[in-house]
Amino acid sequence: MYPAEIASFPYLSPASAVSFKTHYHVDTNDFLLQYNSLLVPQATSYQHVAHLPHETNLPVGNKSNSDESDDYQRSLAEERRRRRMISNRESARRSRMRKQKQLSELWAQVVHLRSTNRQLLDQLNHVIRDCDRVTHENCQLRDEQAKLQKQLEKTPVENTESTFMGPDN
Repeated sequence: MYPAEIASFPYLSPASAVSFKTHYHVDTNDFLLQYNSLLVPQATSYQHVAHLPHETNLPVGNKSNSDESDDYQRSLAEERRRRRMISNRESARRSRMRKQKQLSELWAQVVHLRSTNRQLLDQLNHVIRDCDRVTHENCQLRDEQAKLQKQLEKTPVENTESTFMGPDN
């Protein structure tokens, strides 16, 4: 923009900007500090602008070339905006696909872990049943051992010599 174009923008004083009611909170001081710098003409060094392609090829006084240049610049800006929009859409699509892939991988992991958990629970139940069965058998065997021990204690002890020598002797 040229300084003459900047001067044609209407300027809102801080007092008139405060009178506007908004549906959202805007800190008026931050708003004015940010946008007043755009509205107030500032000293511009045109040395940096001279290297731009549309500035070097255009005569300053020719209105038709200026219009063509403006159209060309607008079309370039529109093309860049369109390419950026397409790139952003593609990036968003890739991001959604990554998220969907990650979500499906997580669901597959959930299914796998639930299956593994079920198998481990089944194995644990089987081991607990086996442990209970073995504990019950051990208890029965101890009871039987105690009964046999009592029965052995009740039986009279015979002469061990006669049993070893046999009846023929």
